[in-house]
Parts: sequence; structure tokens; C-alpha cells
Amino acid sequence: MPMSLVTQVRKLRNAAPRVLCAICMLMACGFSGALAETPESLSAAERMAAHQDSVAKMRMRSLKLAQLANKEDDVRSLCSGVDKCLGIKFDFCTADDFKPWPKVKYDDEFCAPYHEIVKRGFPADLRQPMATEIYARLGRQYRAIYENKGTLPLGGDVISYLFDNMPFTADLINAYLNTNYTLEYASRNHRFFNGSNGRSLSGEFYWALQDSAGQKLGMRNLFFGYGHAQVLRWSLHGSAIAFLDMEEVSRRELKYKLTAIVFPSNSVLNSIMQMNVFKKVVNEKIDHIVADIKKASGKYFGGDKEPMLKNAKLKSQENVQYVIDFENVVNGAPWKLGDYERLRKEREKQRTAPAPLKLEDPRMIK
Repeated sequence: MPMSLVTQVRKLRNAAPRVLCAICMLMACGFSGALAETPESLSAAERMAAHQDSVAKMRMRSLKLAQLANKEDDVRSLCSGVDKCLGIKFDFCTADDFKPWPKVKYDDEFCAPYHEIVKRGFPADLRQPMATEIYARLGRQYRAIYENKGTLPLGGDVISYLFDNMPFTADLINAYLNTNYTLEYASRNHRFFNGSNGRSLSGEFYWALQDSAGQKLGMRNLFFGYGHAQVLRWSLHGSAIAFLDMEEVSRRELKYKLTAIVFPSNSVLNSIMQMNVFKKVVNEKIDHIVADIKKASGKYFGGDKEPMLKNAKLKSQENVQYVIDFENVVNGAPWKLGDYERLRKEREKQRTAPAPLKLEDPRMIK
């Protein structure tokens, strides 16, 4: 028996909310599907590509973490600092890595060193040596800046020679002052080196830029290093970035400016390193090294060659050649960074080249 019209209307009215609900759910699902495809809707090739990209980013982050001694905070400093100051987002960084440090104001003052090293020719390209370490340090929460200015009684060619032959430079100062300086290269291209003043300072360094912003080679420099220092009653270990800029006043005088950005590891150490008394002691240590260079140079240019000629280390076969080259540069021969390697190769070739054969005139042979 057919339902009455009233009964049908009642059933439709009772079902309407359920139908509307179902329609709304279908619309919501369709709308969300239009906004973002679910993984299931991607092709096998697309899912594989997405997976490989994710794995590559994870591997890259693990690599950078290993370069930073497995310090998660340094990865955060690297990612957040470059993002905030240079507007660069490394794709291996996570959302947590991009979080800015709460105590840092990413203003012009904080970001100035970023822009300076980029301007000098060291961009945030993590494929170049030590870039990961340098930019991670720049993004840290704490930093102290030291400046030291003065003059050196050396010309541009002479200072280039001494930079190009650091072990000889340390031996030369020791010969004149009876000190214990050490300077040793740790790579064939002379960009990595380590040294000590024989007293309270030592470190390992990377010569990141030898010709900043296309200026004269060896006169505008960027260094990065790990240092160890005894300052007052504190034994300190840490890293620093340093700009060393020089300008030749004459063949016997240079103006220099050293700007060191040091990165304390915590707030207590940061407070100590900001103290004027601490900065004064640091400058005194730098001045002491400069004074040693001036003393040794003064004796040498004053005509006293005896310490150099009698020193046992400088009389070694290798150092004798350094002494000869140094004398030539002092007397006006040009020198630029890299000449050491060029001359070494030329001399090595000369030593290994066979003596030319001497042929008799065929007419003289009976």
C-alpha cells in the first residue's frame, strides 16, 4: 500500500539533516583534495622523487651537523642567522632550525659581519671550505668584538714574503729575540696553519680570503680560527673571525687594522669578554706580538745580521735559501703571495732536470 503524501514528507524532513551532513562532508573532502594532493594520489615516480628529496635533505643536515661537532645549536645558528641577515633559506634546515634566538636582535649591527664577508668575497656558499663553520659562528647568540690598530716597520713586499714563509718568519723572530714563536702550515696551499707565541696564545687557523674585494693581494685578509688563550686568571678556548687590513705607507712602513669577532660559548663568558679590563688585556697581548715584530725588524734593518747568520735553525739547508730570498726582497725585489710555491716548483725542476748532452762535432770524430 502506497505511503501517503504526508508520510513521505515526514520521512524526507527527518532525513534532510543527515543528507545535508553527508553532502557537506563530501564537499569538504573534495575541497581539501583540491588544495593538497594526498600521498596516495601521487604516482609511484612522484612518491619516489619526494622520498629521495627528503632523504637527501636529511643526509645534508647530518653532514652539516657533523661539521659542527654535532652541536644542534650551531645548526640553528647557521640556518636562522643566514635566513634573518641574508634572506637565504638552506633547504636542509628544519622548522626548528629556522627559529631565531630569543635574545638576538637581528638588526643592522648584528647582521653587519654577514654583509661584510659577503662584500669581501666569501658568500654563504656552504660548498667552500669552512663556510659552514664561519656562518654558524656568526649566527650564535653571543659575540665580542676587538679592534687593534697600529703600524709595522715593513713594506708590502716584505710582509707578503713573511706571510708566504711563516715557519721562517717565526724562526727569524726567535733568532733575534730568543723567543719561542711557532708557525706551521697544515696544508700544501698554505691556507691552513697553526701557531703560538710561546707564552699564552695558540691556535689553528684558516686563511679564508687573501684578497678581499679585489684589493691588493695579501693586504686585505679574512681569517677563521680556533684559539687558546690565558687571560688574567681565565684559560679560554673558542673560535673567532678576524679581518686584517693593511696599507703600505712606504717601503718600510705599513698601517694595519685587526678586527676580531670572538664567539663566547655562554652568557657568563660573554659578560666577562665584554669587560673593558678584559679587552684591554687582549689588546695588550696583540700589542706584545706587534712589539716583538718591531724589535726584531729594528735590529735587522739597523744592520745587525749576526743573529740571523749564526742561528742554528736558520743555517739549515732550507732556511739558507729563505734568508737569501728575504735579503733580496728587503733590497727591492718584488714578492707576492704564492711566489714561494712557484719558486719551489722551479727549483725542484732544476734539481731533477738531467744535464744536457754535449755532442762532439762529427767532423772531429775519426
